[in-house]
Amino acid sequence: MKRRHRCLAAALGLLLAAAGCNKSDLVEGSGRLTYKGQPVPSTYVIFHPAEEGQRNSQGLTDDEGNFKLTNSRTATGVIRGQHTVTLRYYVSADEETHKTPPKATKELQAVIARYGDVTNSPWKVEVTKSGQVFDLKIPE
Repeated sequence: MKRRHRCLAAALGLLLAAAGCNKSDLVEGSGRLTYKGQPVPSTYVIFHPAEEGQRNSQGLTDDEGNFKLTNSRTATGVIRGQHTVTLRYYVSADEETHKTPPKATKELQAVIARYGDVTNSPWKVEVTKSGQVFDLKIPE
């Protein structure tokens, strides 16, 4: 009888562990980042959940300012709820070694840097549904 109880306990433990790893609370999220009507390239858009203990989601903008949010290396999406948005310019290896010019001007990099601190960012967004598209315009 003890063996049966151990097997049941192990099965229950595995079931609970699998339930804890469920990423069903993530929803798809994407968007476009612009400044003065122009796309902002090579910039991480980071969504910081207001709920304590939740993981950030981020997306790297392409040359057209488009991004798709991911929660980890393997999980795509963002949790529902209130978020503070920050930005961080991404310097590629080629840009750092001067093989290619920066994708953003010094002025644009300075504007992006103003939105890099979660405690000072005035940007708040609400994630309400899967497939939500965020049209983020950096204030002039």
